[in-house]
Amino acid sequence: MKITVITGSPRKNGTSNYMADEFIRGAEENGHNIYRFDSAKADVKNCISCNACQMGTRPCIHKDDFVELREHLLNSDLVVFVTPIYYFGMTSSIKKVIDRFYSIDPQLKAKQNKAILISVQHSPVDQVKEALNTHIQSIFNWLNMENAGIINAIGIESVEQLKQTPYPKQAYELGKSL
Repeated sequence: MKITVITGSPRKNGTSNYMADEFIRGAEENGHNIYRFDSAKADVKNCISCNACQMGTRPCIHKDDFVELREHLLNSDLVVFVTPIYYFGMTSSIKKVIDRFYSIDPQLKAKQNKAILISVQHSPVDQVKEALNTHIQSIFNWLNMENAGIINAIGIESVEQLKQTPYPKQAYELGKSL
């Protein structure tokens, strides 16, 4: 299976990247081909709603790192979004990437991929993750992506604390189960 993992943390050694590493480790052990795209470090321009792409019939006007990601997305069987939760949602770098999906919207819808969300939040309040889960499920539905799993690690302040919870194993097992 071809899997595209889109991470959103600006912290290279942060909690959500640790969860991404665990998911990828499990998936690779099961023989899957992984492409990881670090949206926080990538050069991805904002969609400016110019409609030059005409929602997928022409290339996007921006020539940036999304061009490479685009090919992986269109050839993937599964897309995994891994993000810390910032103020009830995904990071702005992942949201910027998702906004650019507009330029390949029909192709993504036709593929009927699977998708996974892995998130980490500092707050112990369930309401925080529910806002993201509702948003991402709406995106999955719009793109005809089957929800293949959601892991929300809540109440996590550090990687050291995260390692003492069942969340990393859940991410590894989810990757391994594919």
